[in-house]
Amino acid sequence: MDRKTFLKYASSTLAGIAGGFGLTNATSRMGGNSQPHAPSKNWAWITETEGSVDEWKHRLEKLKKAGFDAILPQDNFDVIIPAAEATGIEVHAWLVSLQRGSDTEAQQKHPEWFMVNRKGQSSLSAPAYVDYYKWFCPSREPVHEYLRKEVSELLAYSEIKSIHLDYIRYPDVILPISLQPKYDIVQDKEYPQYDYCYCSVCRNRFKEQHGIDPLDLEDPSSSGKWKFYRYNQVTTLVNKIALDVHQKNRLLTAAVFPTPDIARTLVRQNWPDWDLDAVLPMMYHNFYDKDISWIAEAVKEARNELPKTTALYSGLFVPAMNETELAQAFEYAVGAGADGISLFTDTAMKDKHWENLRRVIKKG
Repeated sequence: MDRKTFLKYASSTLAGIAGGFGLTNATSRMGGNSQPHAPSKNWAWITETEGSVDEWKHRLEKLKKAGFDAILPQDNFDVIIPAAEATGIEVHAWLVSLQRGSDTEAQQKHPEWFMVNRKGQSSLSAPAYVDYYKWFCPSREPVHEYLRKEVSELLAYSEIKSIHLDYIRYPDVILPISLQPKYDIVQDKEYPQYDYCYCSVCRNRFKEQHGIDPLDLEDPSSSGKWKFYRYNQVTTLVNKIALDVHQKNRLLTAAVFPTPDIARTLVRQNWPDWDLDAVLPMMYHNFYDKDISWIAEAVKEARNELPKTTALYSGLFVPAMNETELAQAFEYAVGAGADGISLFTDTAMKDKHWENLRRVIKKG
């Protein structure tokens, strides 16, 4: 099961309950003059990439008419790029990074690269929650080189405006509250089978830094040093990739958990420290048993920690909203300080969704 399938399943479970973003941010992060955050832009994550150039032109014209500026596909760039150029839509390459459920080559050749939980189980052989939850460990230098090579291959497309990192985190030590019943679990604390990573590299490196094996900590979940060690492994990897991307005069963006606090607590993801040009937090309110107005709170929390030079585009989960709610979500996000939105996903949009969203985007 991949992200598309998982989120589609989650949405059915929960159903009842080009414009001006140029190189200014990258330049400022590379030592230039400080710039304000980016002008408004609206994005769409693209999960269904098949189709001809003409079919893609039709699809992108619909997005453009509704006020969208950028798309985030994972593949089929040779077809999508010419269609996007013809319709004035930017293309940003969506890269699933540390989650490697479909990377059979790495699974076969490098099983040692995969994260290990506190029970000593590899995510490769005993993945948590779903079969595709097989994760690279960010403490391993060969993993860094492997991902940087993938980034380099994507940057070979001169038309790609940014590399967009997804699943750039640890597995969920605690699932969002609305997803826990789906797995018939209650996560009232950090349990060993969901707590990563305790591979030999992580344990040895932490012991070198702090004089103790994390497995010997009385309560690993309460150790600030152990938390920060893991935050920093992901941050180091992201910032290496940022250097590579910025040297090519491109941008680095990322899909992240909805607020800095939620991200750190659930998935060891300290994204305000990352050298990003834009962040697309997945503010999927229904995953957290929140109403739509919570999106505004999430934007404000993120803005409080983000550098002013980092653009923020609120990720919205279309299957959880009717056409009125989606328009409201846009207004809450932008009204609270977001630079725009990103849809998951355009194929979930109905005619009324497009009509209402086009109206509020034009008004805004």
